[in-house]
Amino acid sequence: MSEKTSASRFPLYFTLSFTFVFFILYWPGMLLLPFGGFFVSLEDNWVDMTFQLRESGVPEGDPRIILAAIDEDTGKEFGFPLPRNAYARLLDQLKKYGVKTVAFDVMFFEPKPEDKDLIAATKRFKDVVHLYQSKTDNTPHGPVVSVNLPVKGLGEAAQFLGYPNIDLVIDDDGHVRRSMMFDTRISDPRDAAHMASSMDIVCVASFLGKPIAELRELYVDGRPKAMLINFRRPKEWLQHEKRDEGLAKEVANLPKITSPYRTISVMDLLKGEVSASQKKALRGSLLIIGSTTLGYFDHYPSPYSPTAPGAEYHANNIDNLIHEDFLKAPTRLTMLLVLLVMIWLPFFLRRLAPAAGNAVVAALVAGWFALVYTRFSQGWRVDFIAPMAALVVSFLVQTVYRVFTEGAEKKFIKNLFGQFVAPEVVEDLARDPSKVKLGGEKRDMTIFFLDIAHFTTISEKMAPEALIVFLNKYLSVLSKVVHERQGVVDKYIGDCIMAFWNAPLELKDHRAQACLAAVECQEKMKELNTDLDPTLPELPAIRIGLNSGEVTVGLTGSEKKLQYTVIGDEVNLASRLEGANKFFGSKIMASESTYAQAKDVVEARELGRVRVVGKSEPIRVFELIGRKGALSDEWKKALPLYEKGVAHFNKKEFAEAQAAFEAVLKVLPGDGPTKLYLNVSTDYAVIPPPEEWDGVFNLTAK
Repeated sequence: MSEKTSASRFPLYFTLSFTFVFFILYWPGMLLLPFGGFFVSLEDNWVDMTFQLRESGVPEGDPRIILAAIDEDTGKEFGFPLPRNAYARLLDQLKKYGVKTVAFDVMFFEPKPEDKDLIAATKRFKDVVHLYQSKTDNTPHGPVVSVNLPVKGLGEAAQFLGYPNIDLVIDDDGHVRRSMMFDTRISDPRDAAHMASSMDIVCVASFLGKPIAELRELYVDGRPKAMLINFRRPKEWLQHEKRDEGLAKEVANLPKITSPYRTISVMDLLKGEVSASQKKALRGSLLIIGSTTLGYFDHYPSPYSPTAPGAEYHANNIDNLIHEDFLKAPTRLTMLLVLLVMIWLPFFLRRLAPAAGNAVVAALVAGWFALVYTRFSQGWRVDFIAPMAALVVSFLVQTVYRVFTEGAEKKFIKNLFGQFVAPEVVEDLARDPSKVKLGGEKRDMTIFFLDIAHFTTISEKMAPEALIVFLNKYLSVLSKVVHERQGVVDKYIGDCIMAFWNAPLELKDHRAQACLAAVECQEKMKELNTDLDPTLPELPAIRIGLNSGEVTVGLTGSEKKLQYTVIGDEVNLASRLEGANKFFGSKIMASESTYAQAKDVVEARELGRVRVVGKSEPIRVFELIGRKGALSDEWKKALPLYEKGVAHFNKKEFAEAQAAFEAVLKVLPGDGPTKLYLNVSTDYAVIPPPEEWDGVFNLTAK
């Protein structure tokens, strides 16, 4: 098949491949839920935003569901945690108000003297839900789930027991957007033949008088269903309604509570300070008792609040259960058909004029948004992000291909990358534009910083014209080494060269290439210095810092001037290592991340562990001293002695280290790292370092 024929079939090949890859990304989440695996988090955040956008149409909370808040005022009045005899008095008070069902979002596991009062009050009230808790312990034989029951007598006095655990449905971002009414991991404490029932399901059973078995049929289909919570719209409630209702029209800044459900302070309930409207609401209600005081309650983000109390989550779930209006979702097959349309539509639109194709796609995006938004207001959760990603990515790729194949690709590539990439790389990109990624991307790369030492001293002795000639000569030769080793010169910062490897073209051995470039730059310096003006006060030398890791690479700058560059902590570390050469007296400092995958092509010695400015964790660094197998006779003799000295140093055998380093200097007089270790060893041999000394060199200068 000819290259031209292959290129002409790219749209078809891409669309087929993209369909396969997209379905792989989308499918895993469909094993349990009708929306996609890779996109679950994005879709969740989209739905959260949609709840907030829907000012109208979001249902209000059922007025029969009330939260009894153990708030700060309650704690100040009765203490934290609230005494159990106070809960007993609260139950009796609620019975007087005619509350139908009381659910405690409070756990009573540790026996206390007042338990008998709470047990007796629970019996008097009758329709009370208490909690038990499942607990997962990791053992050598795997995870074991156990159950914590309430104190003896309390569980027997309650009408129902339910578990409040949400570990099966909590999302990675801490949100709880789904609910499961039963837990297959444990049995119901009162009916070992059936799976455990949640607090929410037993509250509904108590409040509506429905058998648990009937509810189990609705929400278990082989295994418990994961239901999508239809959150209720929040309202503002006076924190102390009876006390403040007479002032409400006069004072705008009265303390308020924002919640979908009427919230009454437990303090007010215990004192009997309840307004007429609250008394009316309490009669026949389902009341959940839970803490809303910071530090005394479990809280989870909701679409409307970053710290909604756990009791509010249970209230939302109970509300959905009562009204049977959890969010619904389309079937798997429906969403797969939608994705197919979104992926394949750009393939057929490419035959239209660009303006017409753009208009169709824009209309489809707007139409899909309108459909998703409308269906959401009707109680349906329809994926938005995944279909739009399928459409936009497919359309962009087809469009970019179209631009390239209409003869502009080479000009585009050369104009864009010719500013900062070696000519050979530009030609490679022009031949294969698919290698270009215009947006920023995370990538494993090697970063290189080179600085000319003694430059300030040298520049003071040169005329401006001569200085520019000198600098251009050195930077040109050193940059050529970088280019020949397939690196990219990012920028020149005065007498400094910043370069990187593994972008825009992929280079698997980028660490090795960068290390060889550093060694070759040192070799080039010897050649450059041979014909230098002998009257200069010092010969120029170079210091190089190398580091590898994940960085962000892409285009930055203004609309008129773009630069292809790298940013990230690993870039900063490479710069710090270049400067750290001054401390050690070394020439090429490479992080362990770089040297570990280049040790087959270069010789190096360990400099030790350093903690650079801006980093709390130390890293191991090495000095590159030559190509693999090409050490001089002096180095062959000195390197074992140096390594022996470092070994003694790390073992705190400073006298032995001192002797070893002195032997190194006899072979390599003036060697910087050896002199540093010798000085430190000499000092520590006289005055040992403190016990907590860890051998790390802390560098205070950049």
